[in-house]
Amino acid sequence: MKIVFVNPVGAIGGAERVLLTILAALLTAQPNIQLHLIVGTDGPLIEQAEKLGVQVKVLKLPEELNQLGDSAFKGNNKAIAGLILLLRIVKILPSIGKYLQEFKRSLRELKPDLIHSNGIKTHLLVALAGIKGIPVVWHIHDFYGSRPLMALALKWMSDRATIGIAISQAVAQDARTTLPRLPVEVIYNAVDINYFSPALSTLPSSPFRVGLVATFARWKGHDIFLEAAARIVRSHPDLNIRFCIVGGAIYQTRGSQFSEQELRNKASHLGIAEKVDFLGFQQDIVAIYRSLDIVVHASTQPEPFGLAIVEAMACGRPVIVSQAGGAAELFTHNYDAVGVPPGEPIALATAILDLLNNFEKRQIISEKARYTVTERFSHERLGQQIFAVYKGT
Repeated sequence: MKIVFVNPVGAIGGAERVLLTILAALLTAQPNIQLHLIVGTDGPLIEQAEKLGVQVKVLKLPEELNQLGDSAFKGNNKAIAGLILLLRIVKILPSIGKYLQEFKRSLRELKPDLIHSNGIKTHLLVALAGIKGIPVVWHIHDFYGSRPLMALALKWMSDRATIGIAISQAVAQDARTTLPRLPVEVIYNAVDINYFSPALSTLPSSPFRVGLVATFARWKGHDIFLEAAARIVRSHPDLNIRFCIVGGAIYQTRGSQFSEQELRNKASHLGIAEKVDFLGFQQDIVAIYRSLDIVVHASTQPEPFGLAIVEAMACGRPVIVSQAGGAAELFTHNYDAVGVPPGEPIALATAILDLLNNFEKRQIISEKARYTVTERFSHERLGQQIFAVYKGT
């Protein structure tokens, strides 16, 4: 069986880490399967996929298309936002048409048995390509209902997909509402539990290290994390603690992300610049998780899944989770992680201090976290689950 995956970017964010795990799991579960990847930009995803034995083709998306999206229009007048988006689409139609010709030519050469699309832009491009007689799987990583302009376009195109794979029950519920004609099945994301594993030593570090691991998307809550950090520094000025921000801006959609300078400016404004470390994108993310005493997830919107949550739990780290959306499905409060309300820096600061002051609680939660991931989110079940969807198309 020959599968062609299509991904918008070559950078590695959450959806791309999921993709790499799927590729590895499929090759383990079905050694004779042939996997190809068409990717829209250069980046480290290419090398990582090739290391697995996947054949990769870079088919660069037009720069204007990479920057297209409705994230920047949230909260604005919908009619105006729609008009702006429409004008931008009209402007880039020639480059989209040229790209689709190249894309269709590549698919004709590859002759896949199935196409697996891993992002909103590739869902639309595969649909616009009008491929006949080949099943198409949309991997659904987001709440499409929160992006009305893109949701409308996806709804129009959804009859050209065969099935959707949702990464959580919350995402599936949203997809079934937004895309009523598309059959949707839930397959939770997974992590390689051999790679994401605890450190040999579980002694607390000095200084304490509390970290947020996320792309710089504005809804990931970096501002909330910094506000919570400022509260902790003001109330406990003698506490030996570092706050670590890990990640960067990986997507090009206009208005969707913080810049590092914005976050540095906020830390400076809050008076905690000397307490905050910006570590950027880290290739060896396991070493980062292991180096942190507490991992924070601070998303201000419902999280579709929350891969960093599961990765950190697999590494035996105590995690504080913004408890909404798919993230709320991953843990049990005060058993294998700690839940806090989204967007509330006071609650987040309180939860951080509670864990910092209670080594035994951190230890128990860490042990339970590792057990939960081993039982529910291991990569060992993922290949067969994905392949079963393929066989059913």
